[in-house]
Amino acid sequence: MKEKVIIEKDGNIVFQGRILNMPIKEDHIISKSIEVFGDDEPCIIHQSFVVKELVTEILDLFSDNDTLLLHCKDHLEQLSFINFEDLNNITIKLVRKNK
Repeated sequence: MKEKVIIEKDGNIVFQGRILNMPIKEDHIISKSIEVFGDDEPCIIHQSFVVKELVTEILDLFSDNDTLLLHCKDHLEQLSFINFEDLNNITIKLVRKNK
């Protein structure tokens, strides 16, 4: 997954980079690792798998809504794993490469 995103809060960039590197709450990674692997101390392989699964959920939201811009306030439950305070003011922009 080489997709890139720009995450803004109140119009200010708070993250820019590969979607796999975006901040994700550690407790969500552990919770998902327990669910999938029964592992409450996930190794890097399990962590990577979980992050890819969570990122896929975001990419699905972009696809399902046929957009390149998500307002987190419209998807609070699905995006609760993103590690920012007050998701109500967060937007995520999917950056498409020009071919």
